Amino acid sequence: MISFKTSSQQTGLSTVPTHDLGKLSDLPSQTLHRLPQENHASLALLHAPNLMFHSHMPHVLGSSCLLGASSSKLEEIYNHEAETLNPINSQFILGGVTQQNWRDFLARKEYTVAFTNFFDEEVAKNHGNWKEVLKKYLFAGEEPLINGFSGGLGHPFIHLAYAYEFQSKEVATEALSLGCTEYDPTHRYLDRNPANNSTYSSTSLADIITSIHKDQRFGGYFEQPGYTNIANILSKQEGAILEHWNSWIVDDPAKKLENCLDLAALLATCTNSAEQYDLFLAHVLTVGHALRVLLPYFSLEQQVTVMRQYGLFMILVYIAQLRPPFSKAEMESVNLKGRDWGWVSQKALTATWSIDSHCAKVIRALKVSAETWGEKDDVYCKAAVQFVTEFNNWTGFGLGVE
Repeated sequence: MISFKTSSQQTGLSTVPTHDLGKLSDLPSQTLHRLPQENHASLALLHAPNLMFHSHMPHVLGSSCLLGASSSKLEEIYNHEAETLNPINSQFILGGVTQQNWRDFLARKEYTVAFTNFFDEEVAKNHGNWKEVLKKYLFAGEEPLINGFSGGLGHPFIHLAYAYEFQSKEVATEALSLGCTEYDPTHRYLDRNPANNSTYSSTSLADIITSIHKDQRFGGYFEQPGYTNIANILSKQEGAILEHWNSWIVDDPAKKLENCLDLAALLATCTNSAEQYDLFLAHVLTVGHALRVLLPYFSLEQQVTVMRQYGLFMILVYIAQLRPPFSKAEMESVNLKGRDWGWVSQKALTATWSIDSHCAKVIRALKVSAETWGEKDDVYCKAAVQFVTEFNNWTGFGLGVE
């Protein structure tokens, strides 16, 4: 089993600290309260090409603020991110989604603004109680919306986590909107569990990923990595994928999340090439961080289902990115030379890539993992130090991304 030394025998997960920004008086908090509201009112969640890409505005602002960003730094990040987004105007469908027909438009990206407007109206009808709206729409019915939240590289989960962490109704309705437009076809495996065709069983997703790395049934289908490979490999090797996925025993969701984040830290930071890090493997880590925030708000049954979805997501992304080799030895060998989380945070806010949409999220995911489960011989900090020292650019896009 690939895992790190555990510094505690922690069971369960407590909620992470939340930040009610409207009640905080410091300037960075006030800025962080204002900017996502401006973004929500003026900029759409999806943008070119073909509405394929997503807004990361609350993620990068929230992560940077909690790493210590000043108000002016947050403004700089906002302006940079906003340049990539589309203004809300007549090019978008603005309405037409109702309580009766909302599921008719699932996975239709052109309804991105209409879905956000609809869920805004639902929150207003509930007198601002966005958590009740989430409860109504996430888990209801035989095909719960949340079962497709891994779509769009898991951005619905990431958005939802920042809604809870910063107590934001705007980010919450955006998360629901993303969950609708990015509704992933793999929800079918969670809505109605397929027959268990596994030939082995394991409590370790890391061991399963290692088996997948060696499984030659996944070889020869594509030469370049890329998220679009997922649909291809599912059509060709669905049985083999389900065989590995069904072998995973999720008997303790909190402990399984810890093990998964150990693995995600390796995949995100120890599979890089020429200082270029795989963007899609980084999402395995940042979605895991989102689940660290979200799991305490879910029932045990819901936690198990969400973790199974995360496991499938990790398996599919790993295969799509050509099943790279990984080892904890590289991470463990990093010499900190006195560098700590304070050094990492300072570097994250001053480097040339400090306004990048994803870097701050990667660093926060590692930092929160250490805060949750202990330093584990500093492996999380070592991963962060390696990342901020080496990072030059993202790679792994492959075909299908213009």
